[in-house]
Amino acid sequence: MMITKETFVKLITMIMNTIDDKREFIEDNDYIPDECKDCILEECDFLKDLITMLTCIMIDRFGVIRDYLYERDENGEYFFGISKGNKIEVYLLTSPEELYEYLAEESEGFSLIAMKARS
Repeated sequence: MMITKETFVKLITMIMNTIDDKREFIEDNDYIPDECKDCILEECDFLKDLITMLTCIMIDRFGVIRDYLYERDENGEYFFGISKGNKIEVYLLTSPEELYEYLAEESEGFSLIAMKARS
């Protein structure tokens, strides 16, 4: 991996806290119209860039990072399945550490190659 587990967990935790704070704000303010709730939860450029960077570095081919951040249940768990051939592998992630381990296992054997673009 190009990023340590400790750094990954700190970044994911920071993003989770930001998203959770926004959700709590929406829940605490019943007067917010439904169409505005999506705007509040929308990612700022900083979060979009950070999630995209982590997705690339961790070789997250299925978008699990973004799904984990936004689709966790109230217990912080994210349950999903990925089709592999003619079977479906099912996963339950309950922490950023488990997310890192899942991504490390899935990206095993893959590597990022950076090349300078020719103009």
